[in-house]
Amino acid sequence: MRLHSLYLSNFQGVREAKYEFSGANATIFGDNATGKTTLFNSVTWLLFGKPSTGAKNYTPKTKDLDGDVHYLDHSVEGKFALSDGQLITLKKIYKEDYKLKRGSSVEEFNGHIVDYFIDGVPSKEKEYQAYVENAIGKEERLKLLMMPNYFAENLPWTDRRKILLEMCGDVSDIDVINSTLELRDLLTFLAIPGASDKHYPIDDYKKIADGKRKEINKELQTIPARIDEAQKAMPDVSTLDIAKIDAELASINATVNAKEDEKRQLLSGDSTAETIRKQVASLQTQLAEARANHAKETSSQNEAAYVNINTLRVNQQSMKDALQDKKNAKATLCRKHGDMLAQRQTLLNTYSQISAEEWTGNEICPTCNRALPEEDIAQAKETFNLSKSKRLEETNNTGQQKCSKEMIAGLEEEISVLDGEILSMEGALANYVTSIAAAEQTIKPTQLFEETEVYTTISLQIADLQTNGHQANTAIAQQATLLDEEIKQLRLRVSQLMGEKSSIGMAEYQAKRIDELMAQDKQLAQEYERLQQGVYLCEEFIKAKVAMLTDKINSKFKSVRFRLFIDQVNGGIKEDCEVMVPGDAKLVPYTLANNAARTNAGLEIIDALSKHWQIEVPVFVDNAESVTQLQRISPQVIRLVVSETDKVLRMEATP
Repeated sequence: MRLHSLYLSNFQGVREAKYEFSGANATIFGDNATGKTTLFNSVTWLLFGKPSTGAKNYTPKTKDLDGDVHYLDHSVEGKFALSDGQLITLKKIYKEDYKLKRGSSVEEFNGHIVDYFIDGVPSKEKEYQAYVENAIGKEERLKLLMMPNYFAENLPWTDRRKILLEMCGDVSDIDVINSTLELRDLLTFLAIPGASDKHYPIDDYKKIADGKRKEINKELQTIPARIDEAQKAMPDVSTLDIAKIDAELASINATVNAKEDEKRQLLSGDSTAETIRKQVASLQTQLAEARANHAKETSSQNEAAYVNINTLRVNQQSMKDALQDKKNAKATLCRKHGDMLAQRQTLLNTYSQISAEEWTGNEICPTCNRALPEEDIAQAKETFNLSKSKRLEETNNTGQQKCSKEMIAGLEEEISVLDGEILSMEGALANYVTSIAAAEQTIKPTQLFEETEVYTTISLQIADLQTNGHQANTAIAQQATLLDEEIKQLRLRVSQLMGEKSSIGMAEYQAKRIDELMAQDKQLAQEYERLQQGVYLCEEFIKAKVAMLTDKINSKFKSVRFRLFIDQVNGGIKEDCEVMVPGDAKLVPYTLANNAARTNAGLEIIDALSKHWQIEVPVFVDNAESVTQLQRISPQVIRLVVSETDKVLRMEATP
């Protein structure tokens, strides 16, 4: 694609300008701040809506000393020739949007809008963008093909590498492995466990191996401390003999068993003590039966008295409950009586007030101040008297219905009857108290069982037997105590011997643990070494592959070269994709080269990418005055040159 013409109107300070490129290379001359970058911005804004500088929140509006100039349309129109010769015209207009709100006669600013045109036909934004991307390319690709510095400076190295591999084609892992004898064993390391015909990718294996190496290294660092801990935990058993300890334990256990048998025979062989225990138990049973019989006889003597007392107390409680009910009823009637009296008094007062009222109407007309006619005055008095009579009647009716003398007298009669009943019931309750006290006097006194002859006789017999049994038990207990002490001492020795035996076991366990840790240390060291070898082979593989890729990639370029990895101090490698530019008889990184070398390197890269993608777009070279010999490339090149004498942009065709 080549730029044929460009027309700017009120675009970023350019009032109006038209450039006829006719698809040829051109040079734009102009002093600083005359609009060279604006020209470049107009093309990028037209194609993908952003300035060439990458500035954020970019707007093509024209500004003056007071800020934005309003009510202007800012537009760019460009005519391009596609690779098949077809001419297309793209146009965008950036303008302010004003709307007239309801109830207002003044339009208000409502933001900005952009109008899109394809070959003069209005288009929607998405349709316009899709058309540009289909006919020319997407934003990222356009930047790569229009801006010489974009590939090397703005693109992440991973994306640069991806594009180069896309251009040159990748190299198969098998071809790399077969390229040198040293890499032949790499497949053994890459084999996935349990799947002999499947292998990890190089990057995956390196990640797995690095992770395992870190884990193994942590383990290896802890093993010496764990061995030292086991050695410190190993007791000194050099003077102990396990065979002697087992023999002594067997002898002591046999002696303990014999002593315990002797004790059991001593305790079970005393028939006298057993006979005494049985006799005491029999007498205690007799004593319990005698106590029960005594309680039964005592209870029957006063049974009738207790029944009478219980009946009197039940009746007494019933009388108390009935008395309380009467008192509650009286209290309710008394409250009602008081309310009636108060209401009657209120009605009497109201009746007296109404009766005392007299007509006080006005007999003079308030409008003309003359005396009212006699018939009007008579009518007013009659109305007043009728109202007074009606209110007196209503007050009297209320008193008859709610608080008449008869109703109040009836309540007083009911209260009087309740007073008599309450007085009678209170007298009955006093009689119950007297009757219960008299009934309690009929209860006969009883003798305590402990004071009976039966209790005394049996208790003495039990005491004599217990004294004799205690003496027999004391002698047996003394002999059993001696045996217990002997058994205790023997068991203390058993504990001591078991401790010594445990120490021997602990020493054996720690020795075995130390052997296991040393074996683990050796195994981990071997596994670490194997992983190291695998990682080394992976790095050698990457170096070999990078070398093969480097040759393929560099074959696509005349002078620019690419560094695809960096050798590290530890012997490893770090993947990279640095553009290397010729300079002073050697290749230097793009970032260290001078401006001319960087510009020509960028043009060479654009030329190679254009051929690969089979897309050409106009290339803009800013600050082109700093490059004395600009590299020739196939795409159209528009040089932007600082020229102090040109206060207005000037265009010349470039051969």
